Amino acid sequence: MHVDPAGKEKALAMLFNPLGSDIVRTVRLPLYYTGLERTAMIREQEGAAKKYRIDPEDHTVEVTVTIPAGGYTWLVVE
Repeated sequence: MHVDPAGKEKALAMLFNPLGSDIVRTVRLPLYYTGLERTAMIREQEGAAKKYRIDPEDHTVEVTVTIPAGGYTWLVVE
């Protein structure tokens, strides 16, 4: 994950699936260094952004993604 707290897009996370079948995973993104405090707008690839509540204890959000076999996806945090 790359973070840029000064930009409109605060973070970019790349996720890769080396397996031979599609997978669905819930990932926990650490957003402390993004500068976001309560909520984050997160979109997968070029999809619509969804609002997530940032956990005040550890500054993370949980996002569920589907990654194709031998492929990748990315998440943009705003």
